[in-house]
Amino acid sequence: MLWKNRSVIVVACLAATAIGCGMEPEPGAVSSEAASAPVEPIPWTSCPSDFGEECAWVPLPLDYDDASGKTLPIFVARYRAKREPATTQLWLLNGGPGDSGNAFTGLIARTFAGLLPEVDFYVLEHRGVGESARLDCPRQESADSQEGGNITEDEWPACIEALKMQWGEGLAHFSTTADARDLGRLIARTREPDKRVLIYGISYATTRVLRFLQLHPDEVDGVILDSVLAPGVSSLSHFDEQYDPVAEDLATLCATDAECGARMGPDPWSNVTSLFDKLERGHCPSFQLRSLFRSSAARLIARRPLRDLLFPLVYRLERCEPEDVTVVEHFLNKTGNDLARAPDVTRRSPALQRNVSLSELWEEPAPSQEELEQRCDTRTICPEMANTVGRQYEIWPRYPHDKYVNEWPTTRTPLLAMQGTLDPQTPLWAAKSTEEHFTAPHQQFVVVPFSPHLVVLNSPVKTPGAPMCGAQLLQSFVKDPKGELDKSCLEDLAPPAFAASPMYLQDVFGTTNLWDNQPRP
Repeated sequence: MLWKNRSVIVVACLAATAIGCGMEPEPGAVSSEAASAPVEPIPWTSCPSDFGEECAWVPLPLDYDDASGKTLPIFVARYRAKREPATTQLWLLNGGPGDSGNAFTGLIARTFAGLLPEVDFYVLEHRGVGESARLDCPRQESADSQEGGNITEDEWPACIEALKMQWGEGLAHFSTTADARDLGRLIARTREPDKRVLIYGISYATTRVLRFLQLHPDEVDGVILDSVLAPGVSSLSHFDEQYDPVAEDLATLCATDAECGARMGPDPWSNVTSLFDKLERGHCPSFQLRSLFRSSAARLIARRPLRDLLFPLVYRLERCEPEDVTVVEHFLNKTGNDLARAPDVTRRSPALQRNVSLSELWEEPAPSQEELEQRCDTRTICPEMANTVGRQYEIWPRYPHDKYVNEWPTTRTPLLAMQGTLDPQTPLWAAKSTEEHFTAPHQQFVVVPFSPHLVVLNSPVKTPGAPMCGAQLLQSFVKDPKGELDKSCLEDLAPPAFAASPMYLQDVFGTTNLWDNQPRP
């Protein structure tokens, strides 16, 4: 049976005018809001199994305008430096909206701790996610519901009513601004003498970081933005339109690759579009709907090394021999099941995703559902994310914009923004506006060729054993936010290979042959 919950999982897989003048703040300067907050130490305790060494649930106001009212248990994890004395505290924020910070547990162990042994790492769980008072719909997300943990379109109305019953107007305080205030309070309570404080955010978490800078423009010593969701420029309601341009760029690289170009010809993109038209007319009838491969192709474009498999899959679907059908079915089942078993699936919050996305990250005036469907239908590759989330726009209890939404911070804080050229989720054309708004000393926007989303993990270099280029850039910046950034890895970047190891192919294709079938007797 082919994997059924494609669109739900794809949705899960999600991101200034003039710079102010005045004297640069001293390291460790605290903004007025943070200075007024209580600074009692955090009582650390043991962690859930998917987090690290020390964790805490810190009571913080649900509504920061009513500090004596209800509180939320905001979850933070701490990973001490491998080498003492530590020089830096680096806060790690995940995106989504709605994704869990537990994704950083392995990244710290495998990459960050080795590159930055004198850094203490802190992971903040966005309010409404995971251990931070997760927004959930227990009945609709139960194992015996329509699709288990996935909330179907039919289940969302009841889920929304359950959220309104539990939280009422408090649902409006599960916002980006409230999350930024949480971060400000927690930084104030964990700051240590003679340690720099920096923040790293991915995708929607770059919005979290920028919102923090709006509230606390001088409080930290540096920020890193990885795959920028640009305020007032990027809109999640346009998400489904962002994949074709990246796929076309990838097709251009395929044409110049010896193996890929030999199979796909001088214009691989035209082969992709013609195949999708043929599928619509009934070609390769094992795949009954064009949308089946269209949404699956979006996963390939977004994820490395899956993107190297896009053109071999197109080639096989065009040929459509029995062995090709077996390979494609194996691939769809394998990758679909792997995504369904993602480690944060029980912590991520689809409700928090919709609460923030539909309230803050949607274009105004909002497109109709018919328009969202048309945007998807007119694309060759469409993840159906905007189309799916948009179905709840009219019934979601959206909260009003505060003065920070769609605005950029004014700050002289050192900043590194990294952006891949092959990123469909937060495309380069939108992220480039970052460069226009941050022009103070030690603020820079770095374009990383070939990288998709999440540069720190998806920018391989040619030098054997060397870290990803994004990780090297981060390492250079964290060591000295005001020093000269070492960009030498940009000259060592490895382009897409359009190849895969036999072991990997056996896993995802069920065969060791990337392009061809076994010769017939």
